[in-house]
Amino acid sequence: MQTFVKLILFFSVYSMIGWLCESIYCSMPQKRWINRGFLNGPFCPVYGFGALLILAVLSPLLGVFEFPLELIVLFFTATLLTSVLEYVTSVLLEKLFHTSWWDYSNHKYQIHGRVCLMNSLLFGVMSTLVLEVLHPLISSLLTAIPRIVSFPLAGGLFVYFILDGTVTTIGILRMNGKLAQLQTILDEIRERTAAVAETNLAGLEHSLDELRDKADELKSETLLSLRQALEELRLKTDDVKTESIERLRNSILDFVNDENRIRLRMLQDKQEYLESQTHPMHRRIMEAFPHMRSIQSPESFQRFRQAAAAARKRVRGSGSESESESEDKKE
Repeated sequence: MQTFVKLILFFSVYSMIGWLCESIYCSMPQKRWINRGFLNGPFCPVYGFGALLILAVLSPLLGVFEFPLELIVLFFTATLLTSVLEYVTSVLLEKLFHTSWWDYSNHKYQIHGRVCLMNSLLFGVMSTLVLEVLHPLISSLLTAIPRIVSFPLAGGLFVYFILDGTVTTIGILRMNGKLAQLQTILDEIRERTAAVAETNLAGLEHSLDELRDKADELKSETLLSLRQALEELRLKTDDVKTESIERLRNSILDFVNDENRIRLRMLQDKQEYLESQTHPMHRRIMEAFPHMRSIQSPESFQRFRQAAAAARKRVRGSGSESESESEDKKE
């Protein structure tokens, strides 16, 4: 039981440290705070699992080698372990949510966009610092906590991680459902528009063919008699003009026929509704993972991301206006 409590506390501390480092690192270029992480709360579980993995595998190596060699062994081993963990995490998240959460494809040295040399080396340095400097301090602080406090604290954190993980997972699955629905609507709009355009083109081609037949018919009739042909030519020309105008009008009506027009309008309304209904959790996740992309619904995901960005701008804009109004009232 004591071991379980320590694992939960270590996991929580390192998950929070990882979340803080990630959030600061991603917020600085944007010049605004970004809640970086999979969960809604201030935790990045992958850092907690990574720390527990490093501690379990590399702690026995402490003191085995001399000082310079020990750092080298710890660094390269930690780099390998954290890279494997990041790669496996990327694969599992993609399989579970049909989504790629990060992409290092634009880095020079990378593997399938899941891991890159720069981040792996950085994780190796961080892991070495954890083993040599940070963990002894954290371990002594957590050991000093009385059991009457540590046990309820660990239990509460364990329940929290279960609840937050469940809520986040359900939220992402619902987002995927919306993406799939929006993708289906976009595909049908594209198919119906293409079908209508094809029908319209076929109608115009048919009208042109009939006009060509009429012209041939007029040519053959001119062989009967010049005078009769001239009179019929005038009458036929009027008929052809009338018929061609009628057929062109029918082609245009086919293009905007009631059935397709109503269906397209309904689909567009559904599209606008789905794009406007962006949940705060979905906006947070998209902002936290700027390279995130959907495997099954790439087009709808991009539209969803654009709608989420627009919603964030509206929220920030309304917040700025409220602050200005409050300052004006004070003056």
